[in-house]
Amino acid sequence: MIATASAALTLIFAQAASDRVRAEYPDQQWELEYPALIGGFVDDYYSCLKGGSYVIGDGSGFEDQYRGDIQRCRKQASEMEAGANELLAKRGRDADTPPTQVANIFETVRRIHVERGASLDRATNSRIVASNAYAEAREVADAAPPPCVAYVNELREARQNHMETQGESVKAIYDKPEYTQDDQRLIATYNAELMRLTGAITLELRACPQANYRVYEEGAETPEG
Repeated sequence: MIATASAALTLIFAQAASDRVRAEYPDQQWELEYPALIGGFVDDYYSCLKGGSYVIGDGSGFEDQYRGDIQRCRKQASEMEAGANELLAKRGRDADTPPTQVANIFETVRRIHVERGASLDRATNSRIVASNAYAEAREVADAAPPPCVAYVNELREARQNHMETQGESVKAIYDKPEYTQDDQRLIATYNAELMRLTGAITLELRACPQANYRVYEEGAETPEG
């Protein structure tokens, strides 16, 4: 029996030779092991937890809303835990996995579910922080661009001018069936200058993050190298 449950983080279920299922939660070091015999009860309960509806943007985090799933699935938890204990007893497996261990299995599933919500909150907050940092950098650049922005723009214009003035000649050479020594020198000179300008832009951008984007007349903003 191999089952997977996918979300912001992934639970990977794998059956071992001992007829037990091991659920790994890699990013948070969670590990849950239980008999494959009760896998259906565990899966049904976890499906209930994941079946909630969540609101984004009203101030409520995913962690709090995922905690609400525990209350919503309270009846399901009781029924699935009781069913697991009953089946284990019926098959003579309750000594290996007593009710206290079954209870711990279901409690761990709840903790994993809540941690999934917390992980989503962390990922969302990281994106918000990154977005705010970019907006602040853009405002600073728009208000008073440092000298490095002008220099990067000069390099960009030089590169564009180089490609426009020399590009057609190089393209014509590439279309030839054979190159002369002059053709080879022209291609080498063209490529060397193009690489020099591109390398200079790359180095300057590392020291001048304000020049990492351009605002075009239509209002679109795109990263620029």
